[in-house]
Amino acid sequence: MDLVDRYFMAIRRGLPAAKADDLVAELRDDFCSRQEDREAKLGRTLSSDEQRDLIRAFGHPAVVAGRYRKHQWLIGPDVFPFYLGTMRIVMLVIAAVAIVAFGASVAIEQQSLPKALAQAVGNLASAALTVGAIVTLIFAILERTTFPKKHVDAWQPSHLPDLGEERPGPWKSAIEVTLTIVLLLWWIGLFALPVSPGGAGFRLEPGPIWHQLYVPILLLIVGRLTHNLVQWLRPRWKSLRIVLGAATAVGAIILLAIIYRSGELVTVVSTGVAQAQRASLQDSLDLALRLALFVIGVIWGLNFLTELWRLARRAREKFATVA
Repeated sequence: MDLVDRYFMAIRRGLPAAKADDLVAELRDDFCSRQEDREAKLGRTLSSDEQRDLIRAFGHPAVVAGRYRKHQWLIGPDVFPFYLGTMRIVMLVIAAVAIVAFGASVAIEQQSLPKALAQAVGNLASAALTVGAIVTLIFAILERTTFPKKHVDAWQPSHLPDLGEERPGPWKSAIEVTLTIVLLLWWIGLFALPVSPGGAGFRLEPGPIWHQLYVPILLLIVGRLTHNLVQWLRPRWKSLRIVLGAATAVGAIILLAIIYRSGELVTVVSTGVAQAQRASLQDSLDLALRLALFVIGVIWGLNFLTELWRLARRAREKFATVA
């Protein structure tokens, strides 16, 4: 068996079995054409060394055969930009979570700065590797389905953002989404904040109103998270973004009004302080919380007016376009 036969047998081993005969025949014809052209230029038959050089130029058997396989990569060029964008978003969120956790460790848990920093870096590295591997696996699976092609084919030029459209920067968006996620996780009880600051002889217990409004507040947080995600990832969905912003603002104002009128929001329970001191703490806390609720209510009110103005402007733009 000569060198050319051995070469194409090696190629055949790497080809899809159903098409191997046709592909080998096609490749051999191409190779023979190159060999004949070279011999025509030289005016003689190729030597063994020249034939080896021609085979080497034709390509490694595994590489030549690999060109005819369906998937040549883990994540292909059509999917890679979306993979890179998703990975960037995920890593920004992970980094924002790590920063929030680092700040909480120092401010609330009163850990030393080096210890909190080392813990934050370790958590960041672990989360980045784990989540990065999961995202890569998901996109590798998607690469082998028809989803990427359908997604790309469904794209429309009208999806492009408007010129001059204001859009939050990636860090601002990531922090907004992260803080909302942290609030959601805290509200559903996946972690708790200290209820006895500094061990000062008292603890704080939530008032009954928080249990009564558990579901409405949960829905408000989920709605706000959806709004932040749409604002970050789908800025062209203006109507949905504006409606979500206005709805969550109205919901927040209503809940704040109910909470404000409920009376004692947080109860100071003595674990060592005198009752007079406990009562003074309770009064100070009630006043501070009511002032905080008032300020938050004003902010949400301004937010609602802003979203209402955007909604009116959006309606005027659509009306002008139709007219």
